[in-house]
Amino acid sequence: MKNALSRRKFLRVVTAAGATAALPRWVHGQAPAVIRNRPPNILMISTDQWHANAFGYRGGTGLKTPHSDRIAAQGVDFDCSYSADPVCAPARTSWLTGRMPVEHGVIGNWQKLTPGMPDCGQWFGSHGYETAHLGKWHTTGRDPAKSFDFYTGMHPAGQYGDLSVAESARAYLLGRRRDKPSFLHVAFMNPHDICQVACLRTGDGQWPVEAGNLPPLPENHSARPAEPETMLARVRNSPRRLPIRSWSAQDWQFYAWMYYRYCEMAEVAIGVVLDSLEASGEADNTFLVYTSDHGEGLGHHGLTAKSFLYEEAARVPLVAAFPGRLPSGQRDMKLAVSGVDLLPTFCHAAGIPQPPDLCGIDFLQAYAAKASPRETLVTSASFGGWMARDDRYKLIRYDASETVQLFDLQNDPGETANLAPEKPALVASLSRAITDFRAGLKPAPASGKPGAEMSGELG
Repeated sequence: MKNALSRRKFLRVVTAAGATAALPRWVHGQAPAVIRNRPPNILMISTDQWHANAFGYRGGTGLKTPHSDRIAAQGVDFDCSYSADPVCAPARTSWLTGRMPVEHGVIGNWQKLTPGMPDCGQWFGSHGYETAHLGKWHTTGRDPAKSFDFYTGMHPAGQYGDLSVAESARAYLLGRRRDKPSFLHVAFMNPHDICQVACLRTGDGQWPVEAGNLPPLPENHSARPAEPETMLARVRNSPRRLPIRSWSAQDWQFYAWMYYRYCEMAEVAIGVVLDSLEASGEADNTFLVYTSDHGEGLGHHGLTAKSFLYEEAARVPLVAAFPGRLPSGQRDMKLAVSGVDLLPTFCHAAGIPQPPDLCGIDFLQAYAAKASPRETLVTSASFGGWMARDDRYKLIRYDASETVQLFDLQNDPGETANLAPEKPALVASLSRAITDFRAGLKPAPASGKPGAEMSGELG
């Protein structure tokens, strides 16, 4: 039986990591042919709640992201990347299973994964890979110690846990046995710590940062396009968001300033992993993917956190680097991908079959072909929300709401004008895409306690 990373195993990999002088010559240079010709290693680095544009390589200002920039310089930045569902547990379970939340059953942060559904640790382990999950685990109903060969998990504040996760990854990358290819997920918490700030204010309403050093408000901060009734009731007017209703402009700016500092904390941990990968000698045979489970409102539309389908929460970073398979320093602005595409892509990169009934695509193959097998990307959200986007327009609708939203992302990337009343034919077309996509899914039996999806908002 597979167990959590035991003390004996951990001491073995840490000791080996510290003894770099005793490592084989190829750890410090080029790997031998027997390593280069075997199946690639898979390394997934994930963060929690990272706004898709909060990077130096995407022109972000007010923060420094040197290590994320390193990944982008080595691979392809997929600009049109979305969360399968912009809440922690649903999105992360979609990574694990390649299935939509309505299929794997984790539609909120506390519902349980459908029993018997394979996860990536089990799947890759059964196809000749050594598997490891280090860091945040947020899938109820599945014991990661039984799915992965190595597991160290925690769910603390990122500022206390992320460097420990990074050091565990360093030990694993430098000390593991090389008789098998590896599947490694390094899951960091930050910038999720921003959730601690959303309820805070100083006693006199003044923040300990000079106003001139605070980021500006986003251009669409005050935008309030007609919103679905469910979104108004369950998201915008949620009791969890009561504190932000009285925020001043400076409060919002300080929130963004703090958010960027949490991003920079995570950057340090990411750098440890990248340095360790390079030192391992296996970078040339590693498919590296960096992403986040969901975005962050960051003041756009006057919102914080997640659980909604505006671009700020639904869109996520996705950068892939694969020596010999992907070019370096490229940005793809057209291929629309989501969290359910990771598992099929990993399987195809590894040359193994994929689990049955996956709804995602292999985005490596689609990128190479310069053509996507899907014309419209469909994703979901809490409270019965669904989104469909083609190469220009995006539809947001909720099952229990009459009001729908249609945005022209080409001319209105900030989603400030709801065009649904003006373009009924386009609304109908994108609505059919949602209906057709949902018809192909296999919903799980309802699970979890009533109202549990509410708990996912800031989880």
